[in-house]
Parts: sequence; structure tokens; C-alpha cells
Amino acid sequence: GGFIVGLGKKLSVAVAASFMSLTISLPGVQAAENPQLKENLTNFVPKHSLVQSELPSVSDKAIKQYLKQNGKVFKGNPSERLKLIDHTTDDLGYKHFRYVPVVNGVPVKDSQVIIHVDKSNNVYAINGELNNDASAKTANSKKLSANQALDHAFKAIGKSPEAVSNGNVANKNKAELKAAATKDGKYRLAYDVTIRYIEPEPANWEVTVDAETGKVLKKQNKVEHAAATGTGTTLKGKTVSLNISSENGKYVMRDLSKPTGTQIITYDLQNRQYNLPGTLVSSTTNQFTTSSQRAAVDAHYNLGKVYDYFYQTFKRNSYDNRGGKIVSSVHYGSRYNNAAWIGDQMIYGDGDGSFFSPLSGSMDVTAHEMTHGVTQETANLNYENQPGALNESFSDVFGYFTDTEDWDIGEDITVSQPALRSLSNPTKYGQPDHYKNYQNLPNTDAGDYGGVHTNSGIPNKAAYNTITKIGVKKAEQIYYRALTVYLTPSSSFKDAKAALIQSARDLYGSQDAASVEAAWNAVGL
Repeated sequence: GGFIVGLGKKLSVAVAASFMSLTISLPGVQAAENPQLKENLTNFVPKHSLVQSELPSVSDKAIKQYLKQNGKVFKGNPSERLKLIDHTTDDLGYKHFRYVPVVNGVPVKDSQVIIHVDKSNNVYAINGELNNDASAKTANSKKLSANQALDHAFKAIGKSPEAVSNGNVANKNKAELKAAATKDGKYRLAYDVTIRYIEPEPANWEVTVDAETGKVLKKQNKVEHAAATGTGTTLKGKTVSLNISSENGKYVMRDLSKPTGTQIITYDLQNRQYNLPGTLVSSTTNQFTTSSQRAAVDAHYNLGKVYDYFYQTFKRNSYDNRGGKIVSSVHYGSRYNNAAWIGDQMIYGDGDGSFFSPLSGSMDVTAHEMTHGVTQETANLNYENQPGALNESFSDVFGYFTDTEDWDIGEDITVSQPALRSLSNPTKYGQPDHYKNYQNLPNTDAGDYGGVHTNSGIPNKAAYNTITKIGVKKAEQIYYRALTVYLTPSSSFKDAKAALIQSARDLYGSQDAASVEAAWNAVGL
């Protein structure tokens, strides 16, 4: 299992063309009776495919009534099939109602449906994982508790709860009951189990456990490793100003300067891989000048700048838009060649000196990581196959937006080659720059979960095409709107194209929408 199927194969759906969002079957041998999870189909239904009628009021009830009139687009009874999880009004006055599809009251795994309403109270688009084939009942019953599901998940990842640790941070493991679509067209009750730890190595496991049999339907370690991006300062010996705080007679790396009150805090792990987040970086004077503090100075300085970028450009307050504190830990492990977002904070290795220098020395690596946090809290793109390549690409693109002096990513922290990736010329670092060269890699750790760091070259090139045509100022607003308003967990490349075109149309009109469309046509999408 685990190979990508049906790429770009059009599915005849009454609505608009709907595109496959790729398999998520578990790598490895499956017992015959073990149900296979089915790929979520995504839709982007434009205005002309919808029966138009002005909503009497913009409410959950009115929208569900409207969906009833659009039985061709949305099957079944909306009051039983959809549960409202969020609704927002954006700066244009458009309203967005985000739902989770449900089966018998249980949320469908990895699925959202967003209904978009314009200023005249007309629905102008519907998108997401509609799950039109959902049955009224699940094919199994719940026999396991959440704690039993956690036990099964620990067995599946080959660890005991005692053998892993979050250091001194509270346990973040959880098991949530979902309805998971299987290939036989049924929906089964299953627990979505999250297991996070940083010892013996960082992990952010997602394991799907059948709620009746305890069988594992899928498992994936989703530590989002960023191969990085940047503008080094202090590691390169440059002096920068830092926002710090004075506590108990010493100075510490806690930035309290943001008008929102959001804190940015930098810790030192002193080459350990345990006891995250580590020791708060401190100094007896307000100068952090020792060689062991350099990586922390970069991390702290860069994160402050990245926070400012998201706040000043999009009014976004921290990765979760709720002022969540932004924590990073430097000197993770020994000669660790990576930086990663681990679900609620960042870690930076020091590099081995031959491929990487310390990974906090780069603005765009920091922006790349923080964007993983933003994505997690918005579109929540699955870290596999096309949604995973989009997840990586959006992190690279926002990395570029914070450091627009060149198209390279990671140029300040690579030692043996000029950079890690290039938006203008992905093939320079072994990435495809056209859909015809999409690499069908296995959805396993060894296959980089369907090549998320490889195939991101295709949407990266589309971003380059877009930015060179319409400029950074418009492009960054279009990309942010697509990520936060239109994309959903299983979005494919074609969904991203539709979301970016729609965002351009919303913000700037048809000419810029046409430029975005041309940018994606040029990479074969």
C-alpha cells in the first residue's frame, strides 16, 4: 500500500470537476480484513454551478436551508450531515462558514466544508471535502475507550508510554473519535490518536485506530522537518538589537515588546534531546555575546521579525491568531541537521558543520517553521502527497516573503551547496518544476510521505511565476487568503490553483486572477 493513485484523473461528479486527493493507505502489508482508508475527494464549487438565491439571513440555519435547494451539489440532510465549527467575516465583508461533515453525529476524519457568502448575502462558492457518499450510520460500533485506543497506538509505533517523554512539559497525547471513510464506501468509527514526544527523538505521531477492533488503519510521524531558509545575523558575527526582559536580577530572552502581549521566548537545550524546552537563555548584562548564545540570538531576533511580518501584513497575532506564545529551543541534540515545528514549538539543531551550519541562522527557515504552525491552525493540510507538498510549498513561499532579496531558500545555513531549494529554478536542487515530472513516491517515511519536499517544487515555481507577474504585495495577500479562507486538509494542487484564483478575484479582480491562473497553467496545472 501507500503509493499514490489516480493523479489528475478527473472524476465525473455532477458538480464541477473534482480532483483526487490521493491515497492515504498505510505503508506495509495489510491483513486482508483490515479496512483500507479511502482518499478524501475535494471539490471547489464555483457560483455558476450553484442554484442562486439570496439568503434571508446569514446564519447556520439559513445556509443549511440553502444547501437543501442545492441537492445536486450537496447530498443528504444538511442538519444531520454538517456541524458548524467556525464562522468569520473578512476585511472584504465576505462571510465564511466552516463545517465539519458528520456521520451519526461523529466528525468525519480530515474533512471540512466551507460555505462562502458575499456582501449581498449570496453564496458564491462552496469547497472542501463534501463526503457526499456518506452513509447515515457507521459500519461498526464503538467498543474501545479513548485510553484503550492510546494503548493500541503506542503498540503500533513500537513504544511504551514510559519509554518516551516530553521532558518537563505536560503530556499532549489525545484520542478523538472520528468517522473514517474506507475504500468499500463505508464509514467506520475510529480514533484519531495524537502522540507527541521529544525523547528519545522528536515525534508527532498520528495513528488511526478502529474503535471496534483496535486495528491500526494508518500511522504517520508528522514531525514537520523544515529543510530551512534565511538571513543569518549573529552566527555571522553581526550585532542586532534584541527585545528581552529583566527578571530576578538578570536578563532573559523573553520578548515582551509586542503590542498584543504575545511573548516570544528562546531556550537552550545545551545539546540535549530531552527536557524541552530547555533553559531560558539568560545573561548577567543586557548583552548576549558568548559563542554558545549566538544560535539563540539568531532564533530570537528572527522570530521577532517573523512575528512582526505576520502581524503587520495580515493582522495575524502569532501562529494560532490567538496570541499563543512562540517558543523555540536551540542547540537541540548533537550536530542535528534540521529544524522542525513539533506541534507547539520550534527546535533548531546546530548542523554537522559540513552540510548545515546552525539552523536558526536564517530568517526564512524561521518563517518556514512558523508557517507550519499557521497551516496547522487553518487549512491543516495533511502532511502527505499533494496536500503535504502544498504544506511545504506554502512554508517556503512565506519564507521568501519575509526575505525577498533572493529566490533561494536556506542560503545562509548551507555549507556544501549554495542553498536548499529555489523558487525560481526548482530543478537546480533536484525538484520538479512542472506537473509532468511529479514524482510518485511511496507514502512512507522513506518516501518522504509521497515526496512532500520534492514535489513542492511545482507549486513553488507557480508561486515564482505569480510573484514576478503581480508583485510581492499582492501575491502575499492572495497566498494568505487562500491558506486561511479556502484550503482544507485534503486540498490537491488543482484545489490550490482554484483557491488562489478565487482569492485574487476576491481581493483584486479578474486581471490578477487571470495572472494567477496563467502562473499555474505554466507548470502544467
